[in-house]
Formats: sequence, structure tokens, C-alpha cells
Amino acid sequence: MAIEQVPLVDFRVHETVRVRFNEIDGQNIVFNAHYLVYADIGVTEYFRAVGEGQPGPYFHQYGTDIREVHCEIDYHAPARLDELITIAARISRFGRDNFTLHCGVFRGEERLTDIEISYAHIDLDSGGATALPGSFIAEVRRFEKRMPVQA
Repeated sequence: MAIEQVPLVDFRVHETVRVRFNEIDGQNIVFNAHYLVYADIGVTEYFRAVGEGQPGPYFHQYGTDIREVHCEIDYHAPARLDELITIAARISRFGRDNFTLHCGVFRGEERLTDIEISYAHIDLDSGGATALPGSFIAEVRRFEKRMPVQA
């Protein structure tokens, strides 16, 4: 299933990086696995932008944490050595005990990649799924331009 192609302007978090030599492959384009590194940058910058810093310490105050449980990537066009690309991030969906973060990678306005990462919210003691803190959902809703879908 294709990831919704949200316009760049609808992402609140934008981080610009330059494609480095170690990120390209024999075809002189970014090797596919590096897009997950870009998504990780998007996740970090998203939590920093909402004022939480890293996700771990935020959730640890509730005795919980998050774990990546699913990832999808749609490739649209390649990034190349030395290009400036923008990693854009937004939370696109909330479940009772999970959420999905959507990262788009752009060159200017051109969409290169869409990545969705689903995170389970877990109790640190039991390892089982537990409801997301209402304060987290409220904070994200105040922050986002486009409201996340509530499942």
C-alpha cells in the first residue's frame, strides 16, 4: 500500500543534510538502507521540535518506551552525492498503544522518498503494550499542521 504523499509544507519538522560519499552506492545514488538513517534523523528532530529531546527520556518518565515494529518505504527518485536534501517529519497516526511517524525526503520540492515507521508503546517492566500518554497525544496535536489520524 502506498504511503500518503503529504506536501512538504504540511510537515512541521524540516532538517537539511548533504548527501555524503559514504551514503552512495555503485550507481552513484544513495544506497537504499541510508534512507532509514535519514528517517532516524527525522525522528530525533521531531522529538526535539516538540520539546521532548530524545524519545527515550520522555517516555521513561511514565515507565514506558517505544519500539519500532514496522517500516515501509516508497522510493520515488534517487538522491545523489553532494545534494542538499530535506528530511521532513510528522506524526501521521495514533492508535491506543502505538503511533506512526511519516518522514518525507525531498530535494527542493521534489519528493524522493516516503517512509512510515510504526512504534509500539510498551511498559518497561512487562514489555507489553500500554496506552499512549494523553499528554503526548495532546502535545502532538497542538504541534502538527495536519492532524494525525486517530485509529
